[in-house]
Amino acid sequence: MRVVFDTNVFIAAAIKEGFTNNLIELSAEGQIELLTSEEILEELRQKLSNKFRWEKEKIDLFIKRLQTNTEIIITTKSRIKAVDRDPEDNKILECAISGKADIIVTADQDLIKLKEFRGIAIIHPKTLAWTFPKYFKKNKKQ
Repeated sequence: MRVVFDTNVFIAAAIKEGFTNNLIELSAEGQIELLTSEEILEELRQKLSNKFRWEKEKIDLFIKRLQTNTEIIITTKSRIKAVDRDPEDNKILECAISGKADIIVTADQDLIKLKEFRGIAIIHPKTLAWTFPKYFKKNKKQ
């Protein structure tokens, strides 16, 4: 299963232990194929620095952990303009299309409202566990 995490999912994993952090571990264990792009990682860097006041070294360490367990997708195809209210969300869709993802995992309501985009399901992180229980058996209690 090829999965793109929105920046908000990565942030949740960065700032607290728990379910979203376990999702990244599933990638390290080879249970899911986690996809991201340089654009998503750059947004993550900016938000961890500006909003959460993380030091550069801590950000670099977290990003390096992600890069070790993810496939970096080069989004060279045409730009997508599916989300008007927040055009920054389109980079998530671009990564998913370019990386041939099966699912986008996000807490962003603009993306969740789409439900799917060009055959790619868009779901909330908590929905992932009960939609695909075989991947998340160890996380059922959360």
